[in-house]
Amino acid sequence: MRTQVTRVVFTVQIRSPEDVEETAPHADVSNVKYQHAGYDEALADEGGEANQPVENGPKVGRNDPCPCGSGKKYKHCHGKLS
Repeated sequence: MRTQVTRVVFTVQIRSPEDVEETAPHADVSNVKYQHAGYDEALADEGGEANQPVENGPKVGRNDPCPCGSGKKYKHCHGKLS
């Protein structure tokens, strides 16, 4: 990393103002508003009811036997995936 920085610093060439081309003036961007393509649809759907999470049955404790029937504790069987 240091060698790259040193290489860039020592290879930089300073140009005189006559050599530099004039750049176009920047446009005023203070009044720009950004909106996602589906913004209006999302606002229309806001009044609807929120989705409820799906519950798949009773929660299995970590030290309980795994419901798959392997005989192992849940934390050593399918609990590893969680």
